[in-house]
Amino acid sequence: MKFVRYALTAAAMAFATTAVAQQFPAKPVTLVVPFAAGGSNDILARHLGDNLSKMWGQPVVVSNMPGAGAAIGSAHVSKAPADGYTLLIASVTFTMNPAVQKNLPFDPVKGFKPVAMIGKVPLVLVVGKSVPAKNIQEFLQTAKTKELAYATSGVGTVNQFGAELFAQSAGIKMIPVHYKGGSEAMTDVIGGHADLFMSSMTQALPLIRGGQLRGLVVTSDQRASVAPEIPTADEAGVKGVDVEQWWGILAPAGTPDEIVNKINGDINKVLGTEATKEFLARDAARPTPMSAQAFGKLIQDELQKWRTIAEKADIQAQ
Repeated sequence: MKFVRYALTAAAMAFATTAVAQQFPAKPVTLVVPFAAGGSNDILARHLGDNLSKMWGQPVVVSNMPGAGAAIGSAHVSKAPADGYTLLIASVTFTMNPAVQKNLPFDPVKGFKPVAMIGKVPLVLVVGKSVPAKNIQEFLQTAKTKELAYATSGVGTVNQFGAELFAQSAGIKMIPVHYKGGSEAMTDVIGGHADLFMSSMTQALPLIRGGQLRGLVVTSDQRASVAPEIPTADEAGVKGVDVEQWWGILAPAGTPDEIVNKINGDINKVLGTEATKEFLARDAARPTPMSAQAFGKLIQDELQKWRTIAEKADIQAQ
């Protein structure tokens, strides 16, 4: 009889969870942006929120919680009720921060449940007039004769990890020069005070088109549609350079699979629309729909990859 009661209880719980998922969302959903308004995370969150609001018939409220390198907003979501009504829009920094910050106020694995990938944009290695190289082969020859200085937008940022991954893959040494932001870093590369910058394609493309910078390689596994003339690092002979800026959605750990799968499916529908493809393409990004499980594996793989690179390059938060 005990077995029968347990079976009935389990069936009832499964039915209740499925029913909740079918009704989701029954109230407004909060999408937390762990950065200030106006950045890529914020802009994407508002586009996604508007589309999901129309689909769900419920408001998706974007809440900016900046601070501590995205740790404040991320910690808030990790401690929220695991019901799907509080979500985090994360970026590649979510997997990089744990490699350089040892005392984060959340566990990047145990504190969250991956929901959906939104999109990716490649990085591009750009040089200014201080480096006369016209292609990556000439650049590598220069790097063997002098120690090049690469600009970053801060310690442990995607610019630094991208540059160090490239250096380790190419077998060269470069020294970092840290700035308070990407704009300052780019300005000094243009002015010849730093040699190169591993920039997002979004930021670099207007300057490449204007002749102020030269793009040598992109760090994705395929050429960027907005700049097809720039080869991938792999095509140029530097293997294993795979780093892109990405954005995705996370929920608190313990959120039911049924709710996660519903949100994942609805986000993938938004990503499949021409309007969203065009929206992302404005910033040289592309939609990257995948299952929640595939997104979870990507996060696990990147957490390990950036830890390894940080250890080899001795990247530590200051």
